[in-house]
Amino acid sequence: MIKTKLKNNGFWIVTYLLIAIKLCLHFYTNTNYELHRDEMLYFNMADHLSFGYATVPPVIGLFAFIIKTLFGYSVFGIRLIPALLGAASIFIISRIVKEMGGGTLALIIAGFAFLLSPGFLLFDTLFTPNVIEQFLWLLITWYIFRMVRLNKPQLWILIGALLGIAFMNKYSVLFFITGFFIAMFFSPYRKLLNSRYFYWSLAIGVFLILPNIAWQFLNSWPVIYHMGELNLTQMATMTYTNYFVDIFTLNSVSTIVWLIGLFSLIFLKKEKIFRFIGVASLIIILLFLLLKGKGYYILGLIPFLFAAGGCAMEYYLKKRLIWVSYFILFVSVIASLATMPFGLPLLSFEKLNKYREKTESYIIYPFYRWEDGKVHNISQVYSDMTGWSELAGYVSKAYHQLTIAEQNKCTIYAERNYGNAGAIHFYGREYGIPEPVTFLESYVFWAPDTIPNGPFIYINGDKEGIIALFGNITEVGCVNNNYFRENGLKVFVCKSPLVNVQEVYREKAKKEKNIYR
Repeated sequence: MIKTKLKNNGFWIVTYLLIAIKLCLHFYTNTNYELHRDEMLYFNMADHLSFGYATVPPVIGLFAFIIKTLFGYSVFGIRLIPALLGAASIFIISRIVKEMGGGTLALIIAGFAFLLSPGFLLFDTLFTPNVIEQFLWLLITWYIFRMVRLNKPQLWILIGALLGIAFMNKYSVLFFITGFFIAMFFSPYRKLLNSRYFYWSLAIGVFLILPNIAWQFLNSWPVIYHMGELNLTQMATMTYTNYFVDIFTLNSVSTIVWLIGLFSLIFLKKEKIFRFIGVASLIIILLFLLLKGKGYYILGLIPFLFAAGGCAMEYYLKKRLIWVSYFILFVSVIASLATMPFGLPLLSFEKLNKYREKTESYIIYPFYRWEDGKVHNISQVYSDMTGWSELAGYVSKAYHQLTIAEQNKCTIYAERNYGNAGAIHFYGREYGIPEPVTFLESYVFWAPDTIPNGPFIYINGDKEGIIALFGNITEVGCVNNNYFRENGLKVFVCKSPLVNVQEVYREKAKKEKNIYR
């Protein structure tokens, strides 16, 4: 009895130690880089609460509203939510390990696999729907696991509610639902699909998603337009090889742990009761592969597989084979520590570049392939986490050189990148400059139908798009940052209109907004 209690205490001590390390890693680093352009977009949604946005459902906007209410314009506050969700994931992993009959070794293997994986370090840093999705997929899988283990169909009610919330966070949960429905339908547990609780869960899920479905209908189905754009741009550069390379680099050597977990769930006798979870995971992985999805789309499946892998290694690799578990644990930890700067903002950009140069001969760099399909010297994610405050400074300089009368009629227009508009909103706040205008992403819904007849502050790489509209165009500043994806971005002050700029704007606004009408 005493020995069992000590083991149990040791198990939970390790759990809370892993959680503490996780939080310390993020609290120490999450203000080292500027906000990512997507984070600024999602944070701006706090001022525009809606049942839907151009590319995402409404949950991220609600989170943004809560963050802004509690913390204001705080980078630490914005990145607190993903850090807490990452810590909560470790707790759920430990519960899964415990319920699978695993001990402290299984927890250490699964916990460190999650804790140090570059993919989870990165996504648990950024305030995006991805981190919410990953947590919800883990939470839902755990409840499905418990429902089967305890033969408790009443859990369908909670599962249905969570799936509804997951849909209102990211539409990709439909792949999760498809995979699990097929796997459960062809498993011995399909009887659970005939439970009245299952039908209640369907009703709850549908009720929760109806506001977004109605919003999609009223706005000409932006999700379809967005998916079409993705297929023409980002998806077009994806290959099957890139997909598997992404999957490996996201978790480094710890990929071995979740692959063992997947194998054990599908093929080994002891885990037979949960085989459908392994089958569902495999179906989802293959669905994204066939549709040329990105490797990170499956990250929500991985924490449960880490837990299964840790338990399988502890149970099957014992006595004379126990060294295999320790070897895999050791190698995965060392490899993950070596790649940590590429998943966590530990180093300055200059030091990160030097580190890459010294290690590029033996490290596969996570995330260094951009949306254009090419490999660059810095990850696209990091490249979108610098340069914004400098840009806001130039816009402020342009704005404050205007007279008070000109400022009252000034329009700030961002041409190429919604990140430019987000930077003006977030980093420009301290300079007292007005809200920017762009027609990219959800900003198209927030853009005014008309603008005042006054000076134009134009943000773009060149002035070609504006040269025919104004007779007096002055360059105020140019962002000079080799790590910035928009390096060379310029800020212009435009005066002396050559045409009716208000009418040109009105026609452009009408054209862009009609896509969603």
